[in-house]
Amino acid sequence: MVTLNTLRNKGGVLLAIVIGLALLAFVLGDMITSGSTLMNSSRMNVGTIDGNKVSTQEYAQTIDELTEVQRITTGREGTTEEQNEMIRMQAWDRMIREKALKPALASVGLTVSEDELVNLLSGTEPSPIIAQLFSDPQTGLFEPALLRQFVASVDADQTGRMPLFWHYLQNEVSDQSLLFKFQNLIAKSAYVTGFEAEQLASIEAKNYRVDYVVSRYDAVADSAVQITDGELRRYYDTHRGMFKQDELRDIAYVTFEALPSAEDYAAAEKTVKELAADLAQTKNVQQFVSMNSHTAFDARYYKPGELTGELGAFAFGHPGMESVYGPVLNGDQWTMARIADIRVIPDSVRISNIVIPGNQKALADSLTQALQNGGDFAAAAETFSADRQSGLSGGDLGMMDPQTLAPQFAEAIKGAATGSIKTVVSPEAIFILKITATKGASEKVQLGVLNYPVEASETTRNLMYSAANKFATAATTTTDGFERTVNDEALVKRVASVRANDQTVGGMPQSRELARWAFNGKSGDVSEVKEFGNNFVVATITAVRKQGVAPFEQVRNEVQALLVREKKGELLAQRMTGAASVAALAEQLGTEVLSNDEVNFRGFMAPEVGFDPAFPGGVSGIPASGTVSKPIVGRIGVYAAEIQSEREEPTDVAVEKARLTAEAQQSTFMSVYEAFLDMSDIQDTRYRFY
Repeated sequence: MVTLNTLRNKGGVLLAIVIGLALLAFVLGDMITSGSTLMNSSRMNVGTIDGNKVSTQEYAQTIDELTEVQRITTGREGTTEEQNEMIRMQAWDRMIREKALKPALASVGLTVSEDELVNLLSGTEPSPIIAQLFSDPQTGLFEPALLRQFVASVDADQTGRMPLFWHYLQNEVSDQSLLFKFQNLIAKSAYVTGFEAEQLASIEAKNYRVDYVVSRYDAVADSAVQITDGELRRYYDTHRGMFKQDELRDIAYVTFEALPSAEDYAAAEKTVKELAADLAQTKNVQQFVSMNSHTAFDARYYKPGELTGELGAFAFGHPGMESVYGPVLNGDQWTMARIADIRVIPDSVRISNIVIPGNQKALADSLTQALQNGGDFAAAAETFSADRQSGLSGGDLGMMDPQTLAPQFAEAIKGAATGSIKTVVSPEAIFILKITATKGASEKVQLGVLNYPVEASETTRNLMYSAANKFATAATTTTDGFERTVNDEALVKRVASVRANDQTVGGMPQSRELARWAFNGKSGDVSEVKEFGNNFVVATITAVRKQGVAPFEQVRNEVQALLVREKKGELLAQRMTGAASVAALAEQLGTEVLSNDEVNFRGFMAPEVGFDPAFPGGVSGIPASGTVSKPIVGRIGVYAAEIQSEREEPTDVAVEKARLTAEAQQSTFMSVYEAFLDMSDIQDTRYRFY
């Protein structure tokens, strides 16, 4: 069905737009995905949103729908784990919209009426989703005829896929419009005055040449400042907002990696030599490589210069069709290769096509025969092609690299002469193709590369599993458990802070199960042996961090570090007060004078020191050249600066006001949305099941 094919071609556009609806959930993902454990809720729920329980069945149904949409728009039945996680996130975001956002907005009169939705779907000013999905590829403009053709195909579709997609599309259009209204409502509350814009434009227009000195905090011993428990408590109480945290699990873990043994290397070498002998004898290189290589066969034909290194030298060194490159061991992988095919292939071809719905085979057959007998292809495409985009151009698809086509199309035109008529049949459509031109034909080589990694054998893996299992047993029976066993066996302990929906832990691939285990356990639990690729892992939960403000004892060390830095800043500032010049102060402190010609209020760096926004801000506040600044207390140290000269690069006040307004509107909206999520009491316990 041509409409389905069109959707697949534009699937990237659709997904980019639709993912935009979930963007806020990703930006604010720490809040959305880190709710507290529901101690008293049913184990059959994946969470609650604004007091509404989200059942596993409801969530799974939404995932199924979005997965089907993914299949429709990409044309691929399978999905990767990354795509599955994206779908789960979109499904959760939809739950938030349906159960919290839309009811809240409706209560203040923000809705999308049926008349509005009809206009967004088919009116003169359609939704951006509709306008881009059903646009003319030549002009980029919305093409109502394409939309009408799609809607007609929905009613005719017996599979149920197109009605599902159309329903999904309507929901996304409606939700996007509602979010636009919400965003515009909040944006109108953010305002920047002309005076504010003028002041900031004046400050940002100035660039300074500065001499300065810095006294770093790390040059002062912590013992030089005294901190009492009362001071720590007062600092914590007055800065509680700094210690907000998501719900986390702190874990410690040890990894037993199953690396290939000497016996494994020897066994692999024996196998590789046998494969090399068979590769030299095989009649079908592509089939042999596909069956034996641990990487997919590369069907592309290369010309000189496109393959580099030893493989390139082998491919174009005319070794003979039976010659074998290698086998060569590089790290833990053996590589061998043999030329699979050599043929003359054009660098690019121009193709025209006529698309006939799959249920009209008789029409496709008669058209093919007529065109092979010299019929007017362009006229037939304009009259009969269900792909109106190309049909209006006589079926012309333009110049393209033939090797970028889908395999069935590339195979159909392989070796075909200019003017040839070919057909490709798919379950949805019959494609009648005509090669109208070729360009840059040259001899190209198809190389069969067989990669064979050296992997730990089952025996080696069993030995590592046994070692890990022995550790896990000792960690659960020893008095001090995990820590003592780590020390007794002189193992390397790793630590991590894990969120409920983390897909990996410590960079280990496919280690989602470790995060799930951590959130389904309690402090002090020791895991059984968990297998992630070549890693056998045993972990323990060292701390359970609840969402909200972290308890004082949990962040005591962090509070102390902050207060120590603050007191060091006060001490250093006293030492740097009252200097007549930066040079005199440098001599007094026994340090060097630093210089920079490009200090600006817009900057975030203390040149030659590091990221320290306080420095350019403090420099901009110096009243006049030749005056030593007050001590500038930053994040790395305390500065004293002296402006040597300044120059101005005038800034357009109108442009500055527009920029500040846009930033204020975005910041205001994000703050309001974050507050809304917080008030919605979103508790995400999907980790129980996913």
